Amino acid sequence: MSEEEKTEKSGWRVWVQPSRIPSRGVLGILSFFGFFTNYMLRVNLNIAIVSMTGGTNVLSNASFNKTLVLSECVANASGKHAAPGADFQEAEFDWDSGQQAMVLGSFYWSYVVTMVPGGLVAEKYGGKLVYGGGNLVLCLMCLFVPVAARLHISVLILVRLIQGMAAGVTWPAMHVMASQWFPPHERSKFVSTYMGNSVGIAVTYPLCGVLIDSFGWESAFYVPGLMCLLWCVWWWFCAFDSPAKHPRICKKELAYLEQNVVISKRKLKLPLKSILKSVPFWALVVANVGTIWAFMTIITYGPTYLKTVHGLSIRENGLLSGLPNLSRFIGSLFFSWVIDSMITSKKISITFARKMATIVAQGIPAGLFLLMGNMGCNAKAEVAVLTLASMISGSASSGTLVNSVDLAPNFSGSLLGLISIIGMSSGFVVPLVVGFIIKDNQTLAQWSGEVQLWNEPDLLKPEKGKNRKIVKDDSEAPDSTEPLRK
Repeated sequence: MSEEEKTEKSGWRVWVQPSRIPSRGVLGILSFFGFFTNYMLRVNLNIAIVSMTGGTNVLSNASFNKTLVLSECVANASGKHAAPGADFQEAEFDWDSGQQAMVLGSFYWSYVVTMVPGGLVAEKYGGKLVYGGGNLVLCLMCLFVPVAARLHISVLILVRLIQGMAAGVTWPAMHVMASQWFPPHERSKFVSTYMGNSVGIAVTYPLCGVLIDSFGWESAFYVPGLMCLLWCVWWWFCAFDSPAKHPRICKKELAYLEQNVVISKRKLKLPLKSILKSVPFWALVVANVGTIWAFMTIITYGPTYLKTVHGLSIRENGLLSGLPNLSRFIGSLFFSWVIDSMITSKKISITFARKMATIVAQGIPAGLFLLMGNMGCNAKAEVAVLTLASMISGSASSGTLVNSVDLAPNFSGSLLGLISIIGMSSGFVVPLVVGFIIKDNQTLAQWSGEVQLWNEPDLLKPEKGKNRKIVKDDSEAPDSTEPLRK
């Protein structure tokens, strides 16, 4: 066997071969930067809204004159209470926490609606048009966000809804391309390119922090939007639906893929009834919900948490918010290399590999997230733990993210769409849940969980002949050195 044939046979080495980049390697690079720009346009609002609303998100819509109840971490440094704007920049929009939740969550209301149709259309007409078209609409709407916000909050929500519909087709479309281009022992590595989303987020937060600080919050939409437009041009000329349709693919790579990638040539009807009766399908749905819930909480409320609880500047906020997402990509690369190598060498089965990756991605980070709630006001320690948890959760690219391609290569796009309808609903549920929990009180206790009244049973027992009053907030508290209890 020649050296070149050995390279093709080994699979992963061809991706880093210095003499040339294979056609599927080019697709991997396009996929990485496609998700990179896609997620820049999803999350730029998450940090821009901190500047747009002055970083408070605790003000009522009716009044800018209320005294703000600050986080203990900010209060320790600047006094128990602060007048509006004392520690926060001036707000252009007086949206309360509920309205902000609507703006942040509206993207995902429509996102889940187009996932299954996106997969079906990609399976019928090819992933190139669907994935590229979704990103194009997403970036055009991004450029319109500043205008929409100033017109009315309802116009901004409409723009976010359109963005959500466009973004909803992208994941299923890329899964369709993965099923056409990659054999089973290379899929984890290719799906790790989806983690371009984490790198995109990691870059977006510090980049937008600098842009907002230097040029205003509008630049957080214009710069990423133009970057995505450039990617769309690149995609159009260099991406192809399948190896057979690629005009420049080398003959050896084409022969290798035709031999190792098995896809039905017939047009098949989606077996929805059988899918819904499938135990592995529902197991994947449950696992996917856990992965996405944690991810959505971090990317949606990470910047707000660091601003309101720890009082970080927009530049510090952007840098620290980005670190966990960068580490997630690094973890994805490591785990995908290890797991694909073990599958190729037949040391483990594909089923065992997916289960192992999923347990690692969810079990260890869950324990680390619990640890974060007990670290007090040490922002850097919290970010360090979160960064480690995110790195380990990167193994999801070798577990839940790729498993739908394993289960049904012929319906990979549709299957991912069905799974994500439930999983990605956390995109709009998370803002509503977090908004309800923190309400108008941006304290560490609200984010970590309130101490319950039954924590001190004696407070529940009224003095004989009297109804003992339980202090609920600072406004009712006597002038005392005793700690306030909720």
